[in-house]
Amino acid sequence: MTVSALLARFRACPLVASVQASEGSPCGHPETLLRLAKASLKQGVRVLRLEGVKTVRALEPDLKVPVIGLLKRTYPESEVYITPTAQDADSMIDLGCEVIAVDGTDRPRPGRDDLAALIKHIQRRKVLVMADCDSLESAIRAAALGADVIGTTLAGYTSARAATIGPDLELLRQIIANVKVPVIAEGRFSQRWEVEAAMRIGATAVTVGGAINDPVKQTRALMPTPKLGEDARIGAVDIGGTWLRFGVFDGRGNLVGEPVRTPNPRNRVECLQWIRERIAEFKVTRVGVGTGGIVDPGTGEVWTAKEHLMPDHTGIRFHEATLGITTKAYGDGHATAWGHANLPQFAGRRVATLALGTGVGAGFVQNGAIWAGRRGEYPRINDLPSPDGRSYETVLGGINLSATPSEDDQAVARRALHGAVQAIKDLYFPDDIVIAGSVGLSDWLADDVAKLELVRSPFGVNAGLHGAAALALYPTW
Repeated sequence: MTVSALLARFRACPLVASVQASEGSPCGHPETLLRLAKASLKQGVRVLRLEGVKTVRALEPDLKVPVIGLLKRTYPESEVYITPTAQDADSMIDLGCEVIAVDGTDRPRPGRDDLAALIKHIQRRKVLVMADCDSLESAIRAAALGADVIGTTLAGYTSARAATIGPDLELLRQIIANVKVPVIAEGRFSQRWEVEAAMRIGATAVTVGGAINDPVKQTRALMPTPKLGEDARIGAVDIGGTWLRFGVFDGRGNLVGEPVRTPNPRNRVECLQWIRERIAEFKVTRVGVGTGGIVDPGTGEVWTAKEHLMPDHTGIRFHEATLGITTKAYGDGHATAWGHANLPQFAGRRVATLALGTGVGAGFVQNGAIWAGRRGEYPRINDLPSPDGRSYETVLGGINLSATPSEDDQAVARRALHGAVQAIKDLYFPDDIVIAGSVGLSDWLADDVAKLELVRSPFGVNAGLHGAAALALYPTW
């Protein structure tokens, strides 16, 4: 097969169906795989990706379409396992595969083989080479060595690049901008919009496997978070501008006993030490942390925080490495929104939370996921200008309001609340807006909360703790 002939197939249908079964799956039987392949072909697919000698031998004669073939083999001296050697490639070529997929990374290969020699060996047998790459560098190198097609197959599966939630579209964008050969997008595609996005970026085709043909992966992806028993003990940490609070929850999300608190420590060492002491005291098995500042949910690091509200907080890390048990951490606005979104009356709805405490926090949940930036960024309602020009945090945050604000301060705060709510509506179109925090739930603001049809937090003054507990109970990443 020539590259132009392969491209003609992709123009007819740019979706490649990878027909592979998870190890040990009952679907690994050749007859089952053949039926799965035929189901995709019946819908218009023109190219298949198949793995293994037994599979290709059983399927290829009945399919009559081009096959991207590969052989997964492990060798003790190498991490490369996708068609590692020339002998592995030959076993697939002998079965009639028109394209051979090989590991296109720069990792050491078994024996004396190298990628350049493997590509030349396969092409001498009049077969095309698809290089499965893990980074921009490996893609550029594989293309320079003569690979006919580049794939993003290994993105997130080696140490070269962290795994993304869903396909790594940014890597795809970079590769397409830097290589001249066709690029096939592959890896963690599960929704049509992802496939469409890859095509808009410039992918020649998109390979989808588990989302089409692997019930094991599909079942795993849809499996609900296991419920914990009532005897489970979950720790919740709520860190605001005034108090550091700790509560204990059972496996059903019920607060057990009274929370404890201490004035927010002036440095991170004391903060972490106090939390570790409470973890030991209450014998919790996992902990959720909601905190002021912006938290990278992948690492638990607070990478930015306002010094006047949270002294020495930037750089603190809430993680198993620092707290000693499984830890999930997010910004307090996100955490509080997540706590509300998992309640029966809000589950499945677009839910925003506006938390007016010492500062102003906000969070938004849609489709069962926290809406956040790549590093945990939150809706910056707090820093937007209120109707009088000052930020919402300045006129609505408790740090700038006395316990009994004057009538003038109340009037300014009321106007600001209306503005903040309108901003949330204009930006996020929520089904519900829940208000929380000591200022948000104050008596003097109650009439405006009712007029704006806001939902007072069912958690009352403990909304932040319930949100932190929800991070540990219902992890969303």
